[in-house]
Amino acid sequence: MTKPHLFFAALCLAGVAGTSVRAQNAGTVPDAVKEPGSVAVQAQAPETPPAKAENPESLAAANAEGGVLGKIKAAGAITLGYREAAAPFSYAVDQNAAGFAVDLCGLVAEKVKEKLALPELKVVWRATADTDRAALVSKRDIDIDCAATPETAPLGDAAEFSAPVYVSELRFIVPSKLRPEAEGFRRRRADFKTPAAIDDLKGKTVVLLQGSPGLPYVLGQSVERYLGISVVYAKTPAEAFKLVETGAAAAYLDDDAILIGLKAGTKSPDGFLFLNSGQPGADYALVLPKDELLKDLADAAILDAVKSGEYEKLYAKWLENPIPPKNLTLAYPMTERLKQFVKDPAAATE
Repeated sequence: MTKPHLFFAALCLAGVAGTSVRAQNAGTVPDAVKEPGSVAVQAQAPETPPAKAENPESLAAANAEGGVLGKIKAAGAITLGYREAAAPFSYAVDQNAAGFAVDLCGLVAEKVKEKLALPELKVVWRATADTDRAALVSKRDIDIDCAATPETAPLGDAAEFSAPVYVSELRFIVPSKLRPEAEGFRRRRADFKTPAAIDDLKGKTVVLLQGSPGLPYVLGQSVERYLGISVVYAKTPAEAFKLVETGAAAAYLDDDAILIGLKAGTKSPDGFLFLNSGQPGADYALVLPKDELLKDLADAAILDAVKSGEYEKLYAKWLENPIPPKNLTLAYPMTERLKQFVKDPAAATE
């Protein structure tokens, strides 16, 4: 078949993708939580307000009684949502909230405390799920959802995203040993090799989520490089990764933010590795109620962390060094896109 015919066939295959299910949270691993782990602001607020005069700026920031800051100020507490199994971004360790997004959320809480001129601010943690995060934020049951949520996720009219806490790249997760395409029926154990690029997926099956933005890339590379890649679809990241674990597929392409957690949660993390695609993935953020003052504070806290170097320290803590509860080292250095975000957040997210 000529190359134009192959390209036409690839375009036909692209039509089979269904609706997107990228509204997943980054990460995947276990446990249960209610108190913050490494989050800074935790002290119990006094029942009666301090006798000193109110700071006019803090009164304006509280936006009278209707805004989120007014609610926080009146309660002397901020309620934050977390995931119980979305490592390394937001998960539970020994009944404490932990993770990269959780620590960044702690910086937001500290910024709110400073803006409201409160001597103490109690942090209340509440478990949330992908399916109810927007509703809980919209109803003000929680003030911020402290997980890494892709900005492609539907939120409704009463919630919005903070500045990005993570910018992803599309990557393949593959077995660390893969048998290349070979002629004949006799293949020895020595035939297995460590995959290093998409060319090593020649003649293999790649799994994507339904509606994946990575489909044009996979089909285009298959045609241009004469790889003969087959594409199958899964409904969830867990289902897609299971196909790779069982050998039904050779690779799964998705945002690295999702793949990192899947690799961490497997029984043998060293049995899998990542292949670069060079393609940008989704931006991930905290979920906030529609409130201009709170969003300004959240964005400022995140971007201040980027500028000060605190963001890089937290990244190293959660993605490059041993993390609880099993002291697993993800050993996942910053991608080029994330390095660009740290250097120039506005340019990296355009």
